Amino acid sequence: MTVRVSVLIGAYQNERTLERAARSILAQTVSDLELLIVDDGSTDGTQQVAAGICAVDGRARVLAMGENRGIARSLNAAIEVAAAPLVAIQDADDWSEPARLERQIDVLADPEIAVVGCRMHEVDRSGRELAPRTRWATGDVGSLLMRFNPVPNTAAMFRRDAVLAIGGYDPRYRWAPEYDLWLRLAERHRVVALAEVLATREMSDENVAARREREQVGETIVMRLRAMRRRRSVRGAGGLVPPVVSYLTPVSLKRANRRRLGQAP
Repeated sequence: MTVRVSVLIGAYQNERTLERAARSILAQTVSDLELLIVDDGSTDGTQQVAAGICAVDGRARVLAMGENRGIARSLNAAIEVAAAPLVAIQDADDWSEPARLERQIDVLADPEIAVVGCRMHEVDRSGRELAPRTRWATGDVGSLLMRFNPVPNTAAMFRRDAVLAIGGYDPRYRWAPEYDLWLRLAERHRVVALAEVLATREMSDENVAARREREQVGETIVMRLRAMRRRRSVRGAGGLVPPVVSYLTPVSLKRANRRRLGQAP
């Protein structure tokens, strides 16, 4: 069987949610896929859950990192061995609607597009819907990338060859490597986002966006500066203002405001 899309689920200490994430992929309307569960050195029951998934569905296999290498390096390793020309990403604590892959494959039929994202629901660990913390935009979003990232990694699909051509995720970035990847891809290709809600993100104080918020924001500032240097242009420099303000604002104040708005921490 020809594999149309390889789906990568990066997992680290995700024994509670991995099966839910994997089942949402294996139940997609697109059946000719492979699921690569990338175990990034988990020490809980993640390996056992992954093995159980693979035992009941031959489309799933595990890529074990052996030690914790971080999301950029582990996903790069999976992209290298992926069998399909298209690669989709999903975090191990999130899940996708059944038509997600089909809709994104349709968009990538346009050879000028390298990345496609979609909107996501945001829920807490009990499943209660939250007010969106993530900013959204739809359509061709390449021109917006210097302002914010409208394509969450966990709901993205991209062309494998386009990503390999620019070296994949940059391992210098630990907390938001996808944002740098989209910025670099947008210099050669189109980046788009669908208006449809095709996935759900579980949000809590365990997410990187909560645990490492300041570091993550700091990385995005550096990414923007490097993008301007690559492009030899200050176009988009205004996009530095919001992240700099966010970086300087105490996290406690931001969390208090999010509680008031019904958002994740």
